[in-house]
Amino acid sequence: MKKVAIYVRVSTQEQASEGYSISEQKERLQKYCEAHGWTLVDTYVDPGFSGTTTNRPALQKLLSDISHCFFDTVLVYKLDRLSRSQKDTMQLIENVFLKNNIDFISMNENFDTGTPFGRAMIGILSVFAQLERDQIKERLTMGRIGRAKTGHWKVVKNHL
Repeated sequence: MKKVAIYVRVSTQEQASEGYSISEQKERLQKYCEAHGWTLVDTYVDPGFSGTTTNRPALQKLLSDISHCFFDTVLVYKLDRLSRSQKDTMQLIENVFLKNNIDFISMNENFDTGTPFGRAMIGILSVFAQLERDQIKERLTMGRIGRAKTGHWKVVKNHL
């Protein structure tokens, strides 16, 4: 039976615009574990943190807990909850999770690094997570430039 740690993250902007609220992700992931008969060991939550960096408190705690063998699987709602950087995603999965015999499962994309197909899909999907991040960044920049041109100088912090 799998011992699962779930990881949940939202940036303020994502929670508001895309509906990936902390509570919604947690509820769906808990039900996913129940449906598969897995034991939920712990939940790691990073509210309001960008996926562009791995310097997030709950993610760092999850990574440090790997050495204690509390769990054998990390489950996320969607791949971009782990990271919006292709490089960081691949580094975490290949050099941290898999090297420590920790499977990584993304519920939304329905893949599991415990299978060869799942490992191959990680690389493909991480490219799209980074593409989405870059497109959001581009739209925000265009919006700021447009506001500046009309005389609105309010600075809006980017929470990707």
